[in-house]
Amino acid sequence: MTSLAADIGGTYSRLAWLEDCRPKAEQVFGNAEFDSLEAVIECGQERLGIKGCTLDQMVLALPGPVQRDPIELTNIQWQLRREALRDRFHVNRLTIVNDFQAAALGAVNEPYEHLMVLNRVSPGEGPVVVTGAGTGLGMAWLAQRDQAALPQATEGGHLDFAPNNTDQVDLYRWLAERYGHVSYERILSGDGLLNTYAWLAGNGAQAQTPAEVAALAAAGDAHATAAIAQFIAIFGAYAGSLALAFNPTGGLYLCGGLTAHLATFFETTAFMAAYAAKGRMGDVVRQIPVYLVTRPNTGLTGAIQIAKRNGSSPWA
Repeated sequence: MTSLAADIGGTYSRLAWLEDCRPKAEQVFGNAEFDSLEAVIECGQERLGIKGCTLDQMVLALPGPVQRDPIELTNIQWQLRREALRDRFHVNRLTIVNDFQAAALGAVNEPYEHLMVLNRVSPGEGPVVVTGAGTGLGMAWLAQRDQAALPQATEGGHLDFAPNNTDQVDLYRWLAERYGHVSYERILSGDGLLNTYAWLAGNGAQAQTPAEVAALAAAGDAHATAAIAQFIAIFGAYAGSLALAFNPTGGLYLCGGLTAHLATFFETTAFMAAYAAKGRMGDVVRQIPVYLVTRPNTGLTGAIQIAKRNGSSPWA
């Protein structure tokens, strides 16, 4: 039987089609080309020649809270209704999780060659925290590294931004004038990187996408370079706060499309200085292993794992 596992972000939808829980095909679609997730799925079916076929199961990893119905996807103007999905796609079993529940599973199971080690400490069997910047900023956690239970979803990307120096205070004020509430997502996301770049460059801003900021930084542009440096420093401070809150001795993972795209800019010393700047608790967070996942499809890997697990012994 054919099944679908999908990781839906604000910018891209990644679909994996499985046959009897074995990989059959993977697809990536730009969300701007579609007016609904249903249209994305139908396009994927058409390309495989299976439109109208019954699906044994569908696993969807979606951005934002997924408990309500209809589900409103964060950072993209799409809505989903569970019964409508079941009926439209003839789904025997529908599983919907937060995108970072899937990302957390994927990150923990990433092979070592896809990890950049930011803090080289041996992981234990304790909690794991996974956070990542893409179109938005997500966060999830596992109570134990052994993955005995499905990761817990949170909206930790919307925690209040806490500036740590005068430059960051100025950035906070600039953002507050425009948005009111300033969360970490206002900085640690695609739009957030553009926010920081615009604050630094002012009327001289040239970049209009995160990729353009990265390209300018690679070419030596001072404002783009400074924007990425702020991104890394603020990400480090945010990660250090998560380390204090969860004591994730099993590991703290940074993932997401933007994080992976900026991996070559990460300077371990600068990141760790911000991460460990916790006063008397600096030595505590230094005992937590920290990794950066260098490929962007961690969420899809996790969604596939959920689909495979559903076929044997589902998580409680």
